[in-house]
Amino acid sequence: MELANTITRENLEILMRLFYEKALLDDEIGTFFELELGSDTSNGEWTEHIDLLVDFWASQFLGEEQYKGDPFGPHFTIIGLEEKDFNRWVELFSESSDNVYTPEISHLFKEKGVHYSKAFMQALNENKNSKDLKNLKSKIGWE
Repeated sequence: MELANTITRENLEILMRLFYEKALLDDEIGTFFELELGSDTSNGEWTEHIDLLVDFWASQFLGEEQYKGDPFGPHFTIIGLEEKDFNRWVELFSESSDNVYTPEISHLFKEKGVHYSKAFMQALNENKNSKDLKNLKSKIGWE
């Protein structure tokens, strides 16, 4: 596959599918995804999740406004998430972006991936002591 030198919704979907296929098979974080969405990435829940993430990344890189989700909320219900899991997420996400995009564009995804991984970890840690998600989002600059 030729590496993409621009970001489009089409190659965002390729990135998301590739990443989640890797993540689902991963010994360290695969169980989280399987328990939440199942083991078949072609099922309706996975399709909906991938579409949502395409919308999310399109909002980040293409300025599109379709994303209406809450990136933090669903993760607060996942038991056992730790910093090492977010680090593994970044590794797999980085590998996937290297397989889809040129190095210059892949680097942009890696930077965002690290940023969001840190933000999620901070939010999860703070959420142990606070139920005020709106306050939490403003603290880490999400809003």
